Amino acid sequence: MLLGSLMLPLDRSLVSPLTPLGEAYRQLLDAQLTCLVLDEQPRGRIVRMRSILEHLAGAVMHGMKADPGRPVATIAEHVETLPHTAPLELAAKALWRRPSRAVLVANDAGEVVGLLGWPQLNRFFDEILDIEYAARLHFRVGDRPGEMARALGAVAATGANVQATYLSHPQGDHRFGTIYVPGDAVQAARAALEAAGFAMAE
Repeated sequence: MLLGSLMLPLDRSLVSPLTPLGEAYRQLLDAQLTCLVLDEQPRGRIVRMRSILEHLAGAVMHGMKADPGRPVATIAEHVETLPHTAPLELAAKALWRRPSRAVLVANDAGEVVGLLGWPQLNRFFDEILDIEYAARLHFRVGDRPGEMARALGAVAATGANVQATYLSHPQGDHRFGTIYVPGDAVQAARAALEAAGFAMAE
């Protein structure tokens, strides 16, 4: 899956740099978001719900006076920007490197068009785990350009509706690929992969 199909659109995640913390908190809460992108050029900063809470509730807990009128730009964090055509695994790596943050998603022109954080990533994994009717096909893939696309093409030719895919890190001259398909399509999809020269790993 590519970032562009999973990202939170920018129009749902924008906030002005001058927005007070109190107002930003309400906007985050109403939209059930964890991050907001600052409306600036270039767009490359986010504000996390955790940071807002630390400056509002955290201040009170430590005997200090909360400042809900403080501009949200003062607690912004710089984040990485990835192309919308990047695989989901690349965003997961970026999030692991910088926990609790997010990545921005850019279009072909390099313009930021969306945001992807743990809520979007977790929703994707939840959907995979909740697909009780899907079967998992695990196989070896040569570490060469186009091999996973060839595997997907073989499965698609059977008419199977692919639910999700995954491609591992390189392991020598190969990787491991995983394709999830509906249970009633698994036999045909497995046969198609084997006929295309892919060795099943289970």
